[in-house]
Amino acid sequence: ASGVGAEYLAPDLGRMADAGKDGMAECTQMNRIRKGLQSDTRILVASIRDVKSFEHLAAQGLDTFTFSPEICRSLFVEKLTDDAAADFEDAARRGIR
Repeated sequence: ASGVGAEYLAPDLGRMADAGKDGMAECTQMNRIRKGLQSDTRILVASIRDVKSFEHLAAQGLDTFTFSPEICRSLFVEKLTDDAAADFEDAARRGIR
């Protein structure tokens, strides 16, 4: 992709997994090669099916993804934050500062 000037390379992580491949390792290796070539081609990892995969790939330096709205929503759920917000709202209703 880099050699022909492609702006994006888009491996489909979900289909790789369905085919029995280690898509996580392959995407990570693609990113290493891209960096080694000092290429501007971006890797758009498609079909992320769970938050752990997203977290792992992001930690490996990949930064462009597609995933379902359900996965997106789960990225913003944090019980401690939700509890703190509820406590704050409760205190505000009661007039406690």
